[in-house]
Parts: sequence; C-alpha cells; structure tokens
Amino acid sequence: MYAVAPAVDEINITFAKLQSRSLLVAQQAEFINVLIGTLTTMFCIEVIDPNQSNDDDGEIEYMSIESMRIDVAGIENHIRDQGSTAGKFFDALNAIDQNAVIKEIVLYAIMLVTGLTGIKAERDENNQPLDHDMPHVMPQQLVTLRPAKFIQEVLDKYRDRLQKFWTSDEFEEIEADHRDLVKMYRDDENMRNVIDKHDVNTLFNDAWDYVPRFKRLRAFCGGLTTIFPNTTSVESNFSILKWELDAFRTALMHLSLEGIMQAKQRTILKRLWA
Repeated sequence: MYAVAPAVDEINITFAKLQSRSLLVAQQAEFINVLIGTLTTMFCIEVIDPNQSNDDDGEIEYMSIESMRIDVAGIENHIRDQGSTAGKFFDALNAIDQNAVIKEIVLYAIMLVTGLTGIKAERDENNQPLDHDMPHVMPQQLVTLRPAKFIQEVLDKYRDRLQKFWTSDEFEEIEADHRDLVKMYRDDENMRNVIDKHDVNTLFNDAWDYVPRFKRLRAFCGGLTTIFPNTTSVESNFSILKWELDAFRTALMHLSLEGIMQAKQRTILKRLWA
C-alpha cells in the first residue's frame, strides 16, 4: 500500500483535471500521456523489444512482462522513498516475501500503464475508438500546417457534413483565414512569441482570443472540439439547479439519489447533535 499510494494520488489528480468543463478532447489525451510518463518514471518501467535479448544489462535484475520490464532495485528504492516506516516493514519480510511483494508491485504498475496506454479519448459516431488522432484545432497547432495539408487533413474530412449547413463561400473564408494565420505567424514576431507560449493547458477560448480576426476559422475549429457533456457535468448542472428526481432526470441511480438526500440531511443532523 505504501508503494501504490503515490500512484493513486497521481491518478486522482489527473481524473480531477479530466472533469474540467472547458477541457478539449485532445487535452484529455495529453493529460493521460503525462500520467503514463509519471507512472513510468515512478516505477522505473522500460519498454523493450520482447524478441531481443537483454543479456548486456550486466548485474541489473529486472522483472519483465511482455514488452515492459522494471528494475527490481528501483522498486525497492521506491518503497523506501515512502519513508522509514515503509522501509522497516519491507526489511521485516524474509527474502521470499520481499520478492513476492516486489512482483505484486511490478504486476500492478505494468497493468496500470498498459491499461492507460489503451485508453482512447477520441471516439467515432459509433462510440468506438478513432483510428486516427483528433484534428488540429488550436492556433499553435494550425500554424504548423501548410495550407494544402490543412485542406487535405482537416477541412476535407468534414466537408461533406458541413456542406449541409455551410456555403462554398464560407469554406473559402476558412481556407483564407488559415492562410492568413500562417502568414501572420511567420511575419509577426510578437504574435509568434505569444502563440509559441501556448501549451496543452491553454484553453480554447483563451488561445483564440489572441487572434480574434480569424472568426470563421475559429467557428470551424470550435465545432470540431465540441463534445457531448459527460455524466459528471450533467450531474453538476442538476446539482446547481437543486433538482433531485423529476421528469427530466429519470435515469438517476437510486444510490446517487440516496447520497443527495443524505447530504441534505447533514445540516439537520448537526443541529440535532449540537
């Protein structure tokens, strides 16, 4: 438990970030990648080619599962990093039990990283994982695309759907906006410095507010980033409105409803015990 607790803390922090109302799907994927990197470093995980021999590693002892391996000494150091109490508990075990504990931690760490690696935030219209990455929608991403590549890899993929609502002139405006954005990034040093400071934590509206004149391109990218609200945000909205169970909220689980009722009773119970 000492060894697992830091990983659980990192996961909880990441999940809290993933529930942000203004987070983009692409940002969700980036947060998961950062979590994978953190856990990989924490548990000293290395990715290897299972078909290659690793006899050149000298006296370093590894535990390997499929395409990953972990330095046994690194896991022991990780346990001792959690404090002297954790080290004393580990030292109190015999050699067989110590090896069993390390093996359990190795299995947990690799299972965790493997599971996170398989997560795909981007979904298709059938709610299946996309076989390609999300399109570029942020200014710092779009300035890296040549106009021809933007048309081919971003605009053309959604042209058939958008033609039901947008005119050919509006498509021309999107293309012109992108060309002007690339030109501005190339020629205007001040704007280039501003855009280069944007990263995965930059919100969509904040990024586009720095380039307000590209309204049609922003509208197009905003449509690509719009996703249906998840359970967390919907439940939050109902909580704000102080709705429990009515005609518009028939799918609320009994356990969730019981939690709401008990939370409302807390104030009353505190007064009774005062």
